[in-house]
Amino acid sequence: MLVPLSAALIDEVWWRRLVASLAVATTILAVWGLVQYAQGFNDLEHRITGPLSHYMLFAGWVLLGVVVVLAELLLNPVRRVWLLLPPAVLGTVALLLSYTRNAWVGLAAALLVLAAVWRRRLLVLYPVMALALWLVFPRSVLDRVVSVFDLKQASNYDRVCMTLSGVQMIRDYPITGVGLDMVKRMYPLYRRDDAPRWRVPHLHNNIMQIAAERGLPALGAYLWLMGAFFTVTWRALPHLSGRHRAAVAASLASAVAISIAGLFEYNFWFANIQYLMLVLLGAGVGRVEGASA
Repeated sequence: MLVPLSAALIDEVWWRRLVASLAVATTILAVWGLVQYAQGFNDLEHRITGPLSHYMLFAGWVLLGVVVVLAELLLNPVRRVWLLLPPAVLGTVALLLSYTRNAWVGLAAALLVLAAVWRRRLLVLYPVMALALWLVFPRSVLDRVVSVFDLKQASNYDRVCMTLSGVQMIRDYPITGVGLDMVKRMYPLYRRDDAPRWRVPHLHNNIMQIAAERGLPALGAYLWLMGAFFTVTWRALPHLSGRHRAAVAASLASAVAISIAGLFEYNFWFANIQYLMLVLLGAGVGRVEGASA
């Protein structure tokens, strides 16, 4: 219900309030996380969480906040929009120092979308931006970036094993899945002999987790929801301008960020992130309808 309710209720005034709230929340989370980093939470065993319970939850919230404020910063013609620069910068730095690779990939994908919407020629600057970050950030962060491409790395290979086990679950239970919250209980039965872990909380992939847990019909519903949203918003963007364009681009880029990050982490597992994402989906569709009315 959150998607249609958000589409119906979030008008221009409420969108501004949502952006302001996300900017404040992102700033608080980022500053809290940076203080933690300075106090020693700066390696894989001790990662920044801010005031939240888990570093993945922290990264998901900051990711959505950064993407929304960046979209507004780049595309909203209002003069005071520069006030969103501090949360955008602080949030980006905190996200990079969180060592959360799925969020990094999600942010990179969102930046591609925003660059394509704002100034497509900026896409050629991506290598320059990557080099600049490479020169600025600590070696530990850079090593973490490189590890994304190493399938022999334990956590990467663990995800490969989880995917293969998930495929087998889907083959055995294609319609109903193994049941809600049952993947972690069934995993030892489907675990590969060479998998690094005996037990996992989930399959670290939105698509795989939904299909294995709830069946292929549920996966189809999820893909239809996201595909319909991407189609509607992307097609509408060339015909929008000003605040409507900024709001729709923010919603689209946020959905891309979470979806791409969700290929490496089951981020819909966090209800807080799920609720915010559904609100952003509804808000994006609502702004499209509001602009065409």
